[in-house]
Amino acid sequence: MGREREGLLDLGGTDAVMRAVLAACLSQFRRSEASLLAAPDSETLHQARVSLRRLRSALQLFWPVIGLQPALEAGLCALSGVLGAARDLDVVLARVAPGPLHDRLAVARQEALANAIAALDAARTRAMLNELAEWIVLHPPLPADDARDYAARQLDRYRRKEKKRGQALLLGDDDASHRLRKRVKRLRHATELFGSLFPASSRRARFMTALLSLQDALGALNDRVVAQAVLAHIGSSRMRGAAALIGHAQRPALLARAVKAHKQVMAAPRFWR
Repeated sequence: MGREREGLLDLGGTDAVMRAVLAACLSQFRRSEASLLAAPDSETLHQARVSLRRLRSALQLFWPVIGLQPALEAGLCALSGVLGAARDLDVVLARVAPGPLHDRLAVARQEALANAIAALDAARTRAMLNELAEWIVLHPPLPADDARDYAARQLDRYRRKEKKRGQALLLGDDDASHRLRKRVKRLRHATELFGSLFPASSRRARFMTALLSLQDALGALNDRVVAQAVLAHIGSSRMRGAAALIGHAQRPALLARAVKAHKQVMAAPRFWR
């Protein structure tokens, strides 16, 4: 069992932290899953997708010591893709005024949501999640290691990868921006999941504020890319209102905002050091 001491989460080592973090993330996802199955709407879908992403991020944080689980990662990735397809339609739909384009998006969204519900309710999904719960409990003990040392190494590793990906922003490549956005999300989740291992401080708050600003900036860039892909998928790229969703004219300003936000993250102090 863990205990709070002077604001720090002290669980006695990486093994205990790993089990506590994964169990908490899995539990959060199962609660979100139950809410979505009971009352499928935009908010419950969003929460299920966020909690699933958080669970995947937690697993990735511990791959160096627990080993990659290809079948589990593939299953969670596929589930995330189905939920993501429905969520993307929700995001685009919320930006469209009533009319023919809205109606077509609404039909596609209902179909995507039905697919998400079916995927969650599938026997293979339930078996996968039950196996993960057992695996968290039964996994052989990890070698003795200080949890804060492990967390610091992983946060350093994630920050280096974000720095490398951020250089591609200057090229204005949408794929590079998307890859950076995924890295930023992983670093954010790592910061949240490992944050309580370190003292609360203004340095930690500054780092998280900068990280969230970058995530918002990259999200705004990604919204136009997602809209373009969604409209192309449902054959609506030329319908009235489609051009405004794609927003080519806004792209330079959004890119400049993301470049600035990335510099602020890189300038923020590493609270774990």
